[in-house]
Amino acid sequence: MSSRSTIWVRDALVIIFSFYVVFSLSLAPWNNLIIESDVSDSCNNGCAPSLVFPDDGYYHYTDIVEFEWVPVSVGYRHIVVDGDGELKYEGNITDNESQTPRLPSGNYTSSIYYTGMSGSSLGNNIEEMPLLLTQQHTTTTASKLTVSWPLVTVTYGIIININEQVSTDKYDTTYLDSFSLIHQVDNLEETKYSYSDFVRGETYSWTVYAVDSEGYTSEYSEPRDVNIDTTKFLAFELFNDWEVPFILLGVLMVIALQAGVFLAREERDD
Repeated sequence: MSSRSTIWVRDALVIIFSFYVVFSLSLAPWNNLIIESDVSDSCNNGCAPSLVFPDDGYYHYTDIVEFEWVPVSVGYRHIVVDGDGELKYEGNITDNESQTPRLPSGNYTSSIYYTGMSGSSLGNNIEEMPLLLTQQHTTTTASKLTVSWPLVTVTYGIIININEQVSTDKYDTTYLDSFSLIHQVDNLEETKYSYSDFVRGETYSWTVYAVDSEGYTSEYSEPRDVNIDTTKFLAFELFNDWEVPFILLGVLMVIALQAGVFLAREERDD
């Protein structure tokens, strides 16, 4: 193989490898590297909403922070008994409408119970579940029974504290973390909330909870810290997204490899 052919083969392999690196890095599931916090799935009145953004310890550079969390779902139980009190159907529902399988003709009673917000232990004991609806059915032929009822709605509350360290002795050798409430809002229907009355250079913590229209309040989410500071490099915020730096790294590798090829050619020509 001639020297020129060898160079062209080498260049082709370099280009193919470069595109492979960039393509692989862009498709890699970098989000799977994020360590997810342990979220309980068994709580008395309902588990706390899962927090989405900002992450714990996040540095924010704009005047407004938009907090975001996952909506909390609610559940119901549909129980049907016949005229003799014998159970004919029982099902857990997440919507406000339920339909039974086809049942023989006869007299039936449908009862709709509220099993609480996600993770709630209300559904473990029928005596503790709030009864939302009772409906009588009389059928002359084998039929499916359909029942609908008003939704139990959920609103949210958010608490924002400023984090401080308070000295516990006159020599200022021992400090304890202190959290002072600066903002709290309830009855939020959306799962996002924006706040801007921050002091730059301070660290804040935030937590979210849910309240349903039956009067139950979920547990509070684990607090997350957010740092309000415009003195950090903007690159810190850019590189919080794992995919961006690795794509840029791939591009830089392409440029470096091509530069090496060019210099190698120059040396051979000399």
